[in-house]
Amino acid sequence: MKGSPAKESIVRSVIGDLAEAGRMVDDALQGWWKELGELGSDPARTRLCLVAALTVPLATTMALWLEVESVWWAAISGYMTIMSSGAASVRKGLLRMAGTIGGAAVGFFVARWLPYEHFGLNLFLATSTMLGVVAMQVSPHGLAWLFGTITSILVVLEGLNNPLQVPIIAFYRIFEVGIGVTASAIVANLLMHWHADPPAPVPGWRHLLGPQWPVMLHGIRAAIAVVIMMQVWILLDLPQVVEMAISIAVVMSAPVIGDGSLGTRRAVAERSLHRILGCLLGGIGALGVLALGVTSFPWWLAMLGGSVWIGMHIQNGKHGVGYLGTQAAFVFIVTLIQGPAPPDSIMPAIDRFAGIAGGMAILLIISLMLWPNETERKVERVS
Repeated sequence: MKGSPAKESIVRSVIGDLAEAGRMVDDALQGWWKELGELGSDPARTRLCLVAALTVPLATTMALWLEVESVWWAAISGYMTIMSSGAASVRKGLLRMAGTIGGAAVGFFVARWLPYEHFGLNLFLATSTMLGVVAMQVSPHGLAWLFGTITSILVVLEGLNNPLQVPIIAFYRIFEVGIGVTASAIVANLLMHWHADPPAPVPGWRHLLGPQWPVMLHGIRAAIAVVIMMQVWILLDLPQVVEMAISIAVVMSAPVIGDGSLGTRRAVAERSLHRILGCLLGGIGALGVLALGVTSFPWWLAMLGGSVWIGMHIQNGKHGVGYLGTQAAFVFIVTLIQGPAPPDSIMPAIDRFAGIAGGMAILLIISLMLWPNETERKVERVS
């Protein structure tokens, strides 16, 4: 007995999606190896990699000396503010600082009652994420909005178990970002020129309910995804809430397409798969380094510098897998930096890596569920 046409159509669609996903993975891995084969071939990119390789160890050393809570957050802040010139790096750092301060203030304010209001907590997560996603595509200061979203969510979620710690959490988030931004500004302005091109024009906040409705729709999808993500985390009691929170804020707040459009079904799938692959490649590399049992502080810093060198090289490559490099460097830093000294055990890293990978896998599933439907894509092609 044959199945209904609707069921057969669904089966064909699933098979087609799996085949397309396989092709995307193959293309991404080929791009990854091509980028690795071009290491050192471009002087401008090599200088940018050198800046990253010096910034992350400097930020890590400063954070250890100042005894902050999350050394890896300072290191990531330094890495993520590196641009192609000193002026651009300073501008990005200032936007990150402004967003972090604003987000910490918002998180501090709302964390007084959100831990006791389940509905209010979900509403806050959805609203702040949607605002960050939309602003990233339409605002000239979208980066500040994005980091405001990240920081407010981190402050609230880290304070769920003990709301009395929220002021300390908010202070250290600002302090850690400040360390990373300072390290990036120092290294970038010592090794790179100052001139920077003006920021690319953005459409602004107008017409969000008109021509820019796809941006709003993407923000709504991101908000739904964050809420679902939190429910899965609570239901399954997944590990590493901090890493899960970063996955929620960073991954879901990032625009799908840089030109401000919603993007196609393929673009959503490709970016989701790149998140997973970057996480796996960076995590496997970090676990391999930890398996060597390196406890020497200089060698540990050298390994950090080498890893972000490769990540920055791929991030600024020309083979369409830049996000693989970003994610790999991010996960390598988070996995390798476990505390106030070089790690002496591989098990905490495995736990942390499992938390990140699990979060990414859930986000991929959510992305598949919330893909644009065929009608929306036809409207996009017409517009």
